Amino acid sequence: MIDAFLTRYIKYMKLQLTSLKNNIIFKVVFVVFGVYFLYVLMVGLFPTTSPNAYEPPKLDDTATDKDKATVLADAVTHSIGIQLNSFFGWIPNDLLLVPKVIDNITSYQEGVIYATRPASDIIAKTASRFGKNDTMDGRLVDATSRYFVYSTTEWGFWFIYDAEGRYKLGIENWKAWAQSIDSGAKNAGVYNLRSDDVYSILKYCYQMLEFAVGTLNDENISHFDSDNRIYFAKGVAAVVEDVFKGLIAVDSSVVERGGQGNVTAALNRLSYIRDFNPMYIVAGGNAIGDAMLPNHVASIARHIDVASNRINDIMQSMEK
Repeated sequence: MIDAFLTRYIKYMKLQLTSLKNNIIFKVVFVVFGVYFLYVLMVGLFPTTSPNAYEPPKLDDTATDKDKATVLADAVTHSIGIQLNSFFGWIPNDLLLVPKVIDNITSYQEGVIYATRPASDIIAKTASRFGKNDTMDGRLVDATSRYFVYSTTEWGFWFIYDAEGRYKLGIENWKAWAQSIDSGAKNAGVYNLRSDDVYSILKYCYQMLEFAVGTLNDENISHFDSDNRIYFAKGVAAVVEDVFKGLIAVDSSVVERGGQGNVTAALNRLSYIRDFNPMYIVAGGNAIGDAMLPNHVASIARHIDVASNRINDIMQSMEK
């Protein structure tokens, strides 16, 4: 009788322990998923795809080459710097699958780095040397060819480089170049912006906007893919706006020869693009465009196209 009682008691205790163990596992899993859900929710709510635009200082006739170089360096790195220094940092290489869930900020950041790479390249090749046959500044070569080219999804630890670390080094190199101008140091940088350089930078702005329009000109864009295309284009346009403003600040010929009307119109459209942020994005209802649903893809494409045309008008004026 005692043996039977002990056997039943042991079985009962085993069942209780199993139940307790399962209960603990359930609670741990519940907490983990709860924390993950909260994290994804915060990433979706707080990072903005409409950050403040770059506002360069007003330079007068007393501005030095160092002042102008600083403006251009800030113009190249402003948008990527904002994303890297935000609370959640660089999202595309997040290990917790956030890029697959929260795709608006991911697409925006990918657009920013996409446009930052050629911006770094063209300004390094123009403003940082006396002529095309001169050696480029090593810091800007590294920024363009080693750091900004790093994969957007690379995640590193210990001795393995990550995207954030590489991009931040690229920004540091641009700052270091600007600060070295007129310093008299052995590695002092060069600032030299000629009229053909101004044209080349304007051409970069025009080509980037044309590329952004091209990503939107697809009749088969679905509602679910339209937001990715739009926010990628917004990221590209944000860098173009920064570079365009920086160029206007350091070279008055953009306004004098390109016309204040063209400059103002282009900046207004770029501002509209930056502020464009519907609560829910749809791509219209049909190919004709007369459906009840709005077509946000067409709306932002129109703003980009107008800005692109205005910058093209400025380029044509610079050729005369």
